[in-house]
Amino acid sequence: MQKRYDDTLTTRLEDAVHNGCTHITWGELYLWYGVRKIAAGTYRDLAQRIREIAGGGAVKPRMVYGRGGIFVYDSAKSHRIDPDQG
Repeated sequence: MQKRYDDTLTTRLEDAVHNGCTHITWGELYLWYGVRKIAAGTYRDLAQRIREIAGGGAVKPRMVYGRGGIFVYDSAKSHRIDPDQG
């Protein structure tokens, strides 16, 4: 992975840990990792990076896969929005 992509990925993952959520598109992952197929090694690397950034503790980042990419969020900072309450 090129240094500039490494820095961008780290910034995105820090955003999830510190602010609660980030989104990484499939296209970004293909470009950043320089692969034609996103395989288990890519997912393991992302999980390892998140653990390093979170530093253990109470932060429990999760990855949710969708059509457009991966959402990374901190489950401790996220909660349901109830439209019936103001």
